Amino acid sequence: MPQLNPEFFVTQLFWLVVTFSFLLVFLWRISLPRIGNVLEKREKKINEDLTAAKKLQAEAEKIQDIIETQLQQARSDASEMIKTTSTSLQDKAQVELTKLEKGLDAKIGESHEAIEKSKNESVAQIQSQINEITKLTLSKVASFEVSDDEIKNAIASSERSIN
Repeated sequence: MPQLNPEFFVTQLFWLVVTFSFLLVFLWRISLPRIGNVLEKREKKINEDLTAAKKLQAEAEKIQDIIETQLQQARSDASEMIKTTSTSLQDKAQVELTKLEKGLDAKIGESHEAIEKSKNESVAQIQSQINEITKLTLSKVASFEVSDDEIKNAIASSERSIN
């Protein structure tokens, strides 16, 4: 094997040193800085993304808190509006019921007065007819005339004795 021949050791060592030196310089000056730059950029990008994510998460939490606050406010406003509307409708219904009750009371009073008036008129007509019948009956039976005042007094005295 020619690689293990001792006469080529010096040249092999020379080219080995040259090759590894070139490789070392190449890695040290070109490849490793590029790889380092890429790693730094990647780490910087990751850190920026993490910072942005934390900011967005904080903003999202703030927005969620605002939304929850607004939702609670909307619920309380809706509840208050329902209570106000319910109270208003109850008040309106009470006013309407009061108006209806007053109207019905007035109609009942008018009806009562009309009934009393009709009753009094009927009683007066009946009284006049009773007077007339009594007068005619006495004139036919007893053959004498009786005045209206005498008949009214006799009927009034008989009513007092009945009551």
